[in-house]
Amino acid sequence: MTDRKILRKVASERERIHKNHPSNRPLSRDYEFISLVGEDVLADEFSEFGFTIDLTLRPSGDGGTDFSSSLGKIDAKTYRNAIHVLVEQNKVNSDVYVLAQYHEDTETATLLGWEYKDAVLQTPLRNFGYGVLNHHIHRRDLRSIQSLKEKLREKMVRANPMAEIPEPPKDEFVSLFDF
Repeated sequence: MTDRKILRKVASERERIHKNHPSNRPLSRDYEFISLVGEDVLADEFSEFGFTIDLTLRPSGDGGTDFSSSLGKIDAKTYRNAIHVLVEQNKVNSDVYVLAQYHEDTETATLLGWEYKDAVLQTPLRNFGYGVLNHHIHRRDLRSIQSLKEKLREKMVRANPMAEIPEPPKDEFVSLFDF
């Protein structure tokens, strides 16, 4: 995990360079920091697939992509109240969207689920009170984080059948003998 002081500093710089950008619409306090925390948790949880957090300052933003993977571009969506994964109309640029719940007291996040771009695009548009139309999927309707890991492992095997595929941590499996 990245030191939260570093994430706060990067978030502050991002807020500064995006301040007058036409597409800048921070919808909550510490928006950039919360986003970085979600990206950091995702990078940590998916490090076996080469995910690393990108702390680069980009005046025009990241284009809605936080990570590149064998499944395509991945965007982490992290909120204080993570009920839906929200993707703004005409800005569905990634191939996979991951929803994370931010925890203010610990400055960390929990990965809740994910979905493909095509499923996001099939959802109706809704204004959640900020004058912005978003595609939205409720967290209960998202795929499990474990299934995202499985999809990435499958892609690794198909891409290189002779490669050593990292074994998942033992706590991800339940043996019939564990009961």
